[in-house]
Amino acid sequence: MRQLGYMLGVSALLAVCALGAVAQQESLGDAARAARKEKRPPAKMVYTNDNLPTTTTISVVGPPPAISEEKLAGEKPAAKPQDEKEKVGEKEAAKESKASENKPQTGDEWQEQMSAQKKKIVDLERELDLQQREYKLQVAQYYADAGTQLRDQKAWAEQEAKFRADIADRQKQIDDAKAQLKDMEEQQRQAESEKSPIQ
Repeated sequence: MRQLGYMLGVSALLAVCALGAVAQQESLGDAARAARKEKRPPAKMVYTNDNLPTTTTISVVGPPPAISEEKLAGEKPAAKPQDEKEKVGEKEAAKESKASENKPQTGDEWQEQMSAQKKKIVDLERELDLQQREYKLQVAQYYADAGTQLRDQKAWAEQEAKFRADIADRQKQIDDAKAQLKDMEEQQRQAESEKSPIQ
């Protein structure tokens, strides 16, 4: 008897679920019919890079931005050098004029400039040393934990590449600063030889 009651309860439950599904299907059908009846107007033209008109202008909502007369008067067409050689020549001339303007005249000024450059080199070397130490700590920490190696291989690869790029960049800055120091020393020698009388 108990089993029969259990079977009747289960079958009644299945019947209720089936009726609910049938009722739901009917409501979906009604919704589809209503959507077909309610035809929407076609979408407006959407501009992309592929269908953007190149010969006509596109109107923008709102008034055009006001351009002041001062701004118009201040704008001059940029002179375009005819040749790449002219560009290089202009850059070199600008560098030489800057160097001549900033060129120290006395020995004390030379010493101040060179000591400032040496301090810059020392600071860069200290930063490089700190970056290398931090990188070594991160490497030791990564390889000490096997779980981290398995979970975060991609993240570690990106982090390691960033560390290496930063270290290489810092080393390049140090090399450039040392080259500038050598140039200063050479310029000082030339300036002193020009000032000293020829015997």
